[in-house]
Amino acid sequence: MRKLIYGMNLSLDGYISAPGDDLGWSAPSDELFQWWLDQERAISLFLYGRRLWENMSGFWPTGDQQPDATPAQIEFARNWRDMPKVVFSSTIDKVDWNARLVTGDAVAEITRLRAEDG
Repeated sequence: MRKLIYGMNLSLDGYISAPGDDLGWSAPSDELFQWWLDQERAISLFLYGRRLWENMSGFWPTGDQQPDATPAQIEFARNWRDMPKVVFSSTIDKVDWNARLVTGDAVAEITRLRAEDG
């Protein structure tokens, strides 16, 4: 049976975004990129809700091609692009970048995924 691991950047006072849903405060350092990359290499599948999916897929598909990308960002982008992903949303109708969309019951799908090997 698979293990479900939750990971999210948040501030010390427990916030994920600043007012106006601004995530700019959370721009990670190369050290944090490397930490996340090390964690993600042990993961076989990413799970996303719509909002996080839109943020991640809005940058990381070409994150390794940005002129100012650091080696850690390049490696993170390539890992992100290659990793299988499941996106849970009832408001979008298409995903790409090695992802599949689940529009139905998220709990049922996660239960099914957890029963698989991996």
